[in-house]
Amino acid sequence: MIHYRNGEHHSGGVVLDPAQPAFRYGAGFFETLYHDGSRALHLEAHLDRLFHSLRDCDVAYEAVDFERVIGQVVERNGLAGRPARVNIFYPVEGPTARPVVLAAPHEPRPDRMYRLCRCRDHHLSSLNAMKTTSYLFFHLALKRARARGFDDAALTDFDGNLLETTTGALLLAGEDGFVEMDTPYRLPSIALGLARTVLDARPAVVNVDDLPRYSHAYVLNSLVGMRPVVAIGETAFVPDESACRRVTGLVLGG
Repeated sequence: MIHYRNGEHHSGGVVLDPAQPAFRYGAGFFETLYHDGSRALHLEAHLDRLFHSLRDCDVAYEAVDFERVIGQVVERNGLAGRPARVNIFYPVEGPTARPVVLAAPHEPRPDRMYRLCRCRDHHLSSLNAMKTTSYLFFHLALKRARARGFDDAALTDFDGNLLETTTGALLLAGEDGFVEMDTPYRLPSIALGLARTVLDARPAVVNVDDLPRYSHAYVLNSLVGMRPVVAIGETAFVPDESACRRVTGLVLGG
C-alpha cells in the first residue's frame, strides 16, 4: 500500500507516535470517498464535512491539493481506471493535524440488499455527527451484526428511536412519502443530501415500534449509493429499486 503523508508518498503501513493522542485515544477524523476510476466523487462535500469537524473541535489542520494528491495515490496503487475507496485521515498528532491519504480497490455491489439487526447498545454524543477515528462502538456493532448473519446494525437512542446504521444513513418510505431520521445524533450524510435533490424526504422521529407503518427502507452512503433494506429486526420491507436507481446514479456517478 502506498499512501501520502507529510508531503511525500510512503510504502507500507502508517506509523503513529504512541505518545500522541491519535495512538493513545484514537483521536482523529476521516472521510471515505468513492473514486470511479477517474475522479473522487463529491470531493468538496466530503472536505467541507471534514474541515467543519476539525474546526468545531478546535483542531488546527493543514490542507493540501486533495484532487492532485488523490490522483497520485490512486495511480501509484495501480487503481487508475478502476473503482476504488479513498480515505482521508487526519490523525491528531502535534499542534497541527496533517492529512494521510490512502486508496484501496472497491467493487460496487449494485444488487446488494441489506438485512439489519437492532443494536442493543447505545452511543449518544455530539461526536456522532462527525466521522472520527474513535470508532470502536460502530466497529463492534457492525462486527457483531455480521457474526449473527446480518449485513449491518440499526442504531437507536435510549428510547428506541432510529438514528442510522453503523455504515450509512437510513431512509424510510410509506403512504406519506419518504422520511429521514430527525436526530442530532447521526452523521450528516452526503448520500442522503444528494437523495433530497430527487426525493421529497421529510425529517421525523421514528421509533422501532413504528416500523410496520412503512413499506420501504433504504441504506445510503458514499460507497453504495442507495440500496434497499429488506428487514430491520422482525420488520420486513418491500425492495424498491426504482428510487435506489435515481439516487445511486447521483452518488456513484452512474
